[in-house]
Amino acid sequence: MPCLVIIERLWAVLHQYVTHNRHYPNQNQFADAILAFMRKTIPQEWTKFSDKVSDNFRGITHDNFRVLK
Repeated sequence: MPCLVIIERLWAVLHQYVTHNRHYPNQNQFADAILAFMRKTIPQEWTKFSDKVSDNFRGITHDNFRVLK
């Protein structure tokens, strides 16, 4: 399931930079914008996106988990 969460975060970043408040006259231009974002923008600006996309959650195991009463 963690992979799905990362994909959803990537979609949120893609939406913000590619689709939010933008109009593409045809499907080819829309696809080109998505591909350019994935191939160029993300690699060039990864440090800006990494905190938004990466999974920074700690796993909890039974060894470090206890219920307080």
